[in-house]
Amino acid sequence: MSLASPVPPERLELGLAALRALGFSVVLGEHVLERKGHHAGEPAARAADLHALFARPDVDAIFCARGGSSSIRALDHLDFELIRAHPKVFVGYSDVTSVMLALLARAGLRSFFGPMVTPDWAGGLAPGARDALWRLVCRASPAGPLADARRAAESWPMVEGQARGVLVGGTLTLVAATLGTPEQIDLTDRIFFFEDIHESPARIERYLAQLARAGLLRQAAGFLVGPLRWDASDEERGAYLPFETVLRAHLAPLGRPALVGYPCGHVPNPITMPLGTAVELDADQRVLRALEPAVRSCS
Repeated sequence: MSLASPVPPERLELGLAALRALGFSVVLGEHVLERKGHHAGEPAARAADLHALFARPDVDAIFCARGGSSSIRALDHLDFELIRAHPKVFVGYSDVTSVMLALLARAGLRSFFGPMVTPDWAGGLAPGARDALWRLVCRASPAGPLADARRAAESWPMVEGQARGVLVGGTLTLVAATLGTPEQIDLTDRIFFFEDIHESPARIERYLAQLARAGLLRQAAGFLVGPLRWDASDEERGAYLPFETVLRAHLAPLGRPALVGYPCGHVPNPITMPLGTAVELDADQRVLRALEPAVRSCS
């Protein structure tokens, strides 16, 4: 289903074919291919698709088709009691962060910041990324390390140490947008992870400063930072502080373990992050470990 921007039909078919090749039966949201400007149809219609999929007994998992923008518009139409009564696996990232944080805050539903149909499955998902996802959503036991062979090369400890707590976060732009809403993120004794794309160091600094001024960053037990991807010329980059400088200014003084560059979110073959699940962040070993089952059972 699509909760955000319109879905390219040809990319959708590629992603669905990849899922079917793994043996999955696929059910499409009724309005998945609708388009209204930058929306994938009317917000109420997108919410209705989500309700229908949660309510269907023959649907075990819901994969979002893509991100983009406008998922937040669906929140006013969601029936959180219906969702609470029919818990199931929900997978998405990027703009879908708005819905995922709302599901956790208002329905108590864990979800999975992981591969979506058109950006990830359509391009072919590498075995390491598939393994991390399946260990989370298809095993009623702790998934353990959430990493693959890229871990050591792509991440580095900004602040060393270990921390434990429930994992929360998502795409930073959308996390900051929860402030002052019923879905405002709770970072108390939690591991806060974030990543983003198409945002300059100045904008990343703005979002972090907003969270800090709201008193939230100092409540976190640790920080896991994914890639911060920004397409800009060398000349344009030269006009800004580096991302590392911005991160150090806001996170390092807090003295909490912080691991930077973890391969999640807007990268090829993203590692799935289990929102609402207890984890251990080990900055020294450059790894995140799930400490409890992310699902109750596997059908």
